[in-house]
Amino acid sequence: MTTNLLASPRGRLLLFALLYFGEGLPQGFVSAAVVLEFKRMGMNAEALGTFAATAMAPWAWKWLVGPFVDNLHWPRFGRRTQWIVLAQVGMIASLLAALSVFPADIAGLGLFTTLLVVHNLFGATQDVAIDALAVGALPDDERGRANGVMFAAAQLGMAAGGSGVIALKGELGFGVAALLVPACLVVILSTMLRAVREGLQPAPTTGLGAVVAELRDYGVTVVRTFFTTRRGFLGLCLALLPAGCLTLSLTLSNAVTPTLGMTDDEIATLGFASSMVFAVACLAGGALSDRIGRRLALALFAGSTALPTAGLAWHFHAAGFLSPPTALADGTWPRNDAMIQAWVLASLVFAIGFGMMYGVRSALYMDIAEPRIAATQFTASMALLNLVIMYSYWWQGQALTAAGEGGWGWTLPQTLAADAAFGLIFIGVLVWLPTRGTEGDAPSPA
Repeated sequence: MTTNLLASPRGRLLLFALLYFGEGLPQGFVSAAVVLEFKRMGMNAEALGTFAATAMAPWAWKWLVGPFVDNLHWPRFGRRTQWIVLAQVGMIASLLAALSVFPADIAGLGLFTTLLVVHNLFGATQDVAIDALAVGALPDDERGRANGVMFAAAQLGMAAGGSGVIALKGELGFGVAALLVPACLVVILSTMLRAVREGLQPAPTTGLGAVVAELRDYGVTVVRTFFTTRRGFLGLCLALLPAGCLTLSLTLSNAVTPTLGMTDDEIATLGFASSMVFAVACLAGGALSDRIGRRLALALFAGSTALPTAGLAWHFHAAGFLSPPTALADGTWPRNDAMIQAWVLASLVFAIGFGMMYGVRSALYMDIAEPRIAATQFTASMALLNLVIMYSYWWQGQALTAAGEGGWGWTLPQTLAADAAFGLIFIGVLVWLPTRGTEGDAPSPA
């Protein structure tokens, strides 16, 4: 008898954990392993931020894919799974192509970056389909726990793609170690083909005119939901703001750690340890939100990320460590054990609050989403979250790059303090978000 993971609560948790693990793999690979390679080549923070923002750009446009995922499919195949499978095939092919042209120096970055953009186009499409499948398949009483499991798995995937590749690099070389990522994606694709059955699906929209008419009606419904209800509008406003602090979680943190004198093995170990803490915190945060409420939990967890970020800013300022020193001739930096210890402690404490926040945040947007337009509304919110990551890559890269190199010339303490302050604005908007069915959720007057 063929196993169908969608048919049971445990099966659903396993399936979405596996799919989100697959989403985290290439993201961890790019944000940790690739960025560290480029940093060792001499790329500055501004260039790293631009590279990361460019590679991740397709994730900010996921909302364009939503109407197609919701409305176009073949009846013989799963409404969402067919999109997931097709996207995974594209992800594997484009990633292998990118690895085949991995640059030996910064001058050869163009083609590699372009192929990563193509890879992320497929990855963003897969994410839309996975989230739409989750909205339709997960009952209300499973969403908090499921989101905790999903984002814990995504973080484990990021650890495998980032810290795992960095750790294997010393034994196998970067080129061979990087093959871990597409190999794992092949395993996940095989599972989708063998163990997921959505059942009978309604007939697809046929004819160009019918498609355009349905998409037009779809768009009207989305606009009405987003901009004529307080809940929908404030949900979008929240999605445009970072839910807490981000500096210690983004690509640029991997640009700072080698400048403290940390070795690749130490960076890989810290990344793995932070991911384990994050994963456990994700599970705890998702479960706790089902008990105390999404908004209260999200406010507490997002606010807690400011403590280690601001504390690290104060420590760097007090120690006079305002900017990284100049690199040595061999591409390494002088070792500063005191700053390394402070960074490690702050990173692990940050991972607790950040992980608990991640275990709650998407569940909040699932609560907001209207079932009929789940892929588009939920995905629009997720796309804006990725836009937040993109502009955070940009401004942090600008901030940490010297003015003489085209950046803003901020110190490390200034950048961390600004991140801590900006991250708290989210809470001020969150308190005004109404729950489903309240008076504030009624359409606003024209």
